[in-house]
Amino acid sequence: MRPNFSRLSLTIALALISVYPAMGQYLGSGGGAQPQPARSATSPQAIRQWFDRYDNIRRQAQMNPADRKRADEVMSKGLAVIIPGDDKTAAQAFMRKLIQKDGAGAEQLKQLPLYPETENLHRGYYRYFTQAAKLFDDYITVQNNVFASDANGQPLAAGLPARKAALEELDNSNKALDAQLRQRFNIPAYSYIPPN
Repeated sequence: MRPNFSRLSLTIALALISVYPAMGQYLGSGGGAQPQPARSATSPQAIRQWFDRYDNIRRQAQMNPADRKRADEVMSKGLAVIIPGDDKTAAQAFMRKLIQKDGAGAEQLKQLPLYPETENLHRGYYRYFTQAAKLFDDYITVQNNVFASDANGQPLAAGLPARKAALEELDNSNKALDAQLRQRFNIPAYSYIPPN
């Protein structure tokens, strides 16, 4: 018995027609990318308000010049040798203060609206604050146990210098993006204001 090709062709064609819309969701029409809906621009007033709040968050979390110098000294000293006794206690108390400030900064950034124009800066500083807090916390862990390891079983101490360098690179990248956005939206440059 010979198969009826016209009936078989019709069945396959109907099956493809019913499946094609579902395939289109994964592949896009014609296999290309679907155009993304246009985002509406955020008002200049909302951008200015965002920068006011963001600047305040940065100022609260930012280390003053003396703290930055001390953090660099403590971390470089701590990576070379284990800090003994009272120095260790003071260094860890200082690092806990930095963890608290960075954690608070990250939490406060969550409260800011996420605008398309400032999204990369917003996420960049959130990453900075969370990574800094984790770095300082891991530093304390290493001071308490030089053989401590991360979740993958790798020694924490070995990775701290590279993580510190990556954090500095992220900070520089964030600052460059911050300057570009301020110029674009005519926002005054960020300036460090010491707390009262």
